[in-house]
Amino acid sequence: MHWAEQLAAEQNRSKAALAEELRLSRQLRTLRRARRMEDKAERRMVKAWRRAAELRGTLESADY
Repeated sequence: MHWAEQLAAEQNRSKAALAEELRLSRQLRTLRRARRMEDKAERRMVKAWRRAAELRGTLESADY
């Protein structure tokens, strides 16, 4: 009966290792998604800054 206990322990270790691997995989996927969202937000912000500068330039030239 000792072999059955060893088999059960090995299966438990295997399941725990798989669970850890899946957890790390999900965390990595979440991190990559967050980085993509951050990059997109930065691009939008730069575009908005450029547009604001363009509009300020237009207003300043209209004042003269």
